[in-house]
Amino acid sequence: MKVLFAAPNFLPLTNGAAVYLHRICVQLKKLGHEPVVFTSAFSPKEKDSVTEVNGIKVYSSGFLFRYSNTPVNFWSFPLKKVIEKEKPDIIVGSVSNPFMADSVSGIAEKKSIPFFLVYYNDYIKQSFFEKFFVWLYYSFFLNKTANSSNKIIALSDYYIKKSFFLGRFPEKTVSVPPFADLSEFSFREPLKEDFSKNRVILFVGALNKGQKYKGLSCLIKAVSLLKKSFPEIKLVVVGEGNNSSYFKELAFKAGIKENVFFVGSIPKNKLAFLYSSCEALVLPSESNAEGFGLVLLEAMLFSKPVIAGNSGGIPALVKNNFNGLLVEPGNEIKLAKAIEFILSDKKKAKKLGKNALITAKSFSPEKSINKLVSLFEEALNEKTK
Repeated sequence: MKVLFAAPNFLPLTNGAAVYLHRICVQLKKLGHEPVVFTSAFSPKEKDSVTEVNGIKVYSSGFLFRYSNTPVNFWSFPLKKVIEKEKPDIIVGSVSNPFMADSVSGIAEKKSIPFFLVYYNDYIKQSFFEKFFVWLYYSFFLNKTANSSNKIIALSDYYIKKSFFLGRFPEKTVSVPPFADLSEFSFREPLKEDFSKNRVILFVGALNKGQKYKGLSCLIKAVSLLKKSFPEIKLVVVGEGNNSSYFKELAFKAGIKENVFFVGSIPKNKLAFLYSSCEALVLPSESNAEGFGLVLLEAMLFSKPVIAGNSGGIPALVKNNFNGLLVEPGNEIKLAKAIEFILSDKKKAKKLGKNALITAKSFSPEKSINKLVSLFEEALNEKTK
């Protein structure tokens, strides 16, 4: 079975959508299927190209311009060329950014190819212009795309009920949860910086203006409240984006410049080292824009307790006082208390970490991929009737 994934994000990008899709492609290939990816190039100047990423054929196409972290283009023409060449049995559109999935859904419909829509999270925007744009996109594009799909794939049953958009399509929405495998992180390389004398709290996420909802501002404020009680505390921030300078300035103004270290984007072996050596991973997300929180699952594989915002799809993974702690979104005082609890009670932190590993192992690749393949085969069988 040949499956074409049309997705704005793919490796070497390391955001949750790109990693989720790559892991699915790897597992499909292991089962003898042929995944093919159509994705966006990294800059408008790049020409269309074809490469291989871990044995997966990847077509990348340039775009007109980028708004925040969203590449904007009329994707239909390059997509048509790829579909005519590859002749996929199944097409999957990914809504990590607008328009690409909408373009490919129309082509799939005309060619009578089963189409699946992967919906990661609701778009939550702040400004009037952004809210108006999102309303236009949902009203005139995404509703039509969802209606034309065979199935909509969400990341959890919990988020299906929580999402304002997915609630419109209860009959055709199913969950295919993310997964992670510790073998991906088998090689661990220390950073040049020495954190052996610090109590490391880890944050992993994009530092873009459009992703302020991940709560890094709140986390920086929480760490400033803990500096007096835990002078050795070190918040290590993994990720980069167009709002990095804002967060660095915030740490400086909070008087904790020496307690916050911005690593930037790092390879998986160094991330594995940070997962293994931190006291806890903290992702204090503040809205429904957080569809799952894949980095939480990855940290759990290392038997680490996690602290997360009680928002979006996070409660599908994090169970309060079982495998981590859930905190009120945007409340730096309660977040500081949760971090203090982990740093002060090693016995409880170890128990949370032990349960975290049990949880992580329950999100198995086999379970998710078998479900996805069954959905694809069902759609193909319906097509031949």
